[in-house]
Amino acid sequence: MNQFTSLWGTVLKQVEISRDKIGFLKSLDTEEFMEKEEDEVRRYAQRTIQELIELGNQATADLLELLQSEFTWSCYFALTIFRETKDPQAVTALIAFLKRESDDAMANEEAMFALQDIGDPSITPLIEELDEAFNNKKYNSYLVGGLTGILGPESYEFMVKITKDFIGKPWRYKGWFRIEDFTYNFVKQGRSDAIPLLQQILEMKNLTSSEKHELEETIRAIQDPAGYEKEIEKIEEEILDATNPPDV
Repeated sequence: MNQFTSLWGTVLKQVEISRDKIGFLKSLDTEEFMEKEEDEVRRYAQRTIQELIELGNQATADLLELLQSEFTWSCYFALTIFRETKDPQAVTALIAFLKRESDDAMANEEAMFALQDIGDPSITPLIEELDEAFNNKKYNSYLVGGLTGILGPESYEFMVKITKDFIGKPWRYKGWFRIEDFTYNFVKQGRSDAIPLLQQILEMKNLTSSEKHELEETIRAIQDPAGYEKEIEKIEEEILDATNPPDV
């Protein structure tokens, strides 16, 4: 047996293993499992999920097929696997998934986070997609989050470009654009030079009280990220205590 034959045999075996694991994920798409909570189903499927992660891009083609079926565990776990494998080959399909604007918020968030985790290879396709969407006055918060949640000069520069255009030509964005959502990840970008831009937005007319509040919170978080994080944690603890009172 020569080296090529041995390698080809290994590839075929990996493909067979991948399809077997994909079959297991599909078996979760039944009424029995759909009625269960995520944690319970994940524990049941964890070994298979980990094995598919370890297969890396060998499993990508089979996993991409699962993205065609929304509201299923197999689709959701395929997205979680892409967050770990970070295969750039999945970028186009992940964007297409989000463009369908499914009502499945859990899956949409995983697809968005997968694009963020893949990182740089996601940036150019996302910018191209958002440019086209904005030209057609369409706003998809998950595609926006996918791009703005990737740290780096390209994503930051795109955020600045659109924000400046919003300030200079607000009529182009009226009725469909969500400026407070678009600028939210300036916090993650960690760039204090975004603050003057956000302050300019606050001076604009026709902002709702909700938009103003969100923008003010974004500025506070950029100015003092550590302090803001502690404040959020405190609020979460207070909510948790209020909803789970101690036993008397």
